[in-house]
Amino acid sequence: MKGLEEVVGRMNEESGGPLNAAELDEFLALPLLLKLACTRLDGWPYVVPLWYAWRDRKLYVVARERAVWIPYIEHDPRVGVLIDEEARRHRRIQMTANATVIEGPIPRAQGSERWRELNRLLTARYMADEYGRAYAEQTADRPRFLVEITPMQITSWRGGGWHRRYFEPEPAKPPPTALTAEAPRS
Repeated sequence: MKGLEEVVGRMNEESGGPLNAAELDEFLALPLLLKLACTRLDGWPYVVPLWYAWRDRKLYVVARERAVWIPYIEHDPRVGVLIDEEARRHRRIQMTANATVIEGPIPRAQGSERWRELNRLLTARYMADEYGRAYAEQTADRPRFLVEITPMQITSWRGGGWHRRYFEPEPAKPPPTALTAEAPRS
């Protein structure tokens, strides 16, 4: 069993912990899915997977004109964000953020220079193959919203073993994206 203990110890030392700023930018440049959690008008949670771009410390996503979640973020801009990889390492980023519709609904080509720049990035990242290019071309004239997501808190994990807070004798503070005030219990 000593071999297993050595591997686990090395895994915790070498890979655990938060991503630094450069690692965060590198991770957010990968073609992963962003999971956006918002609150429906009836108070229930709603989660939608989206393509995203990370620019100037903000996330940008594009929604179709009839996306059901746009009224949700217009009503309550507070959102949760999860971007993670499915690899064994399972690096991830969680955010508490505010989401704001900044343009639209308009066809992408009629958007601002920022939107056109983000569109080029999203097309290269998520629609670079033949089918992706065909999809982009076929849907280019359909109205969309550009949504800006401004992080208020970011928690990241480099992957690897469990965080040390799970091994401390006393409960540790929750991560910044966890609820920090006592919630009323029913």
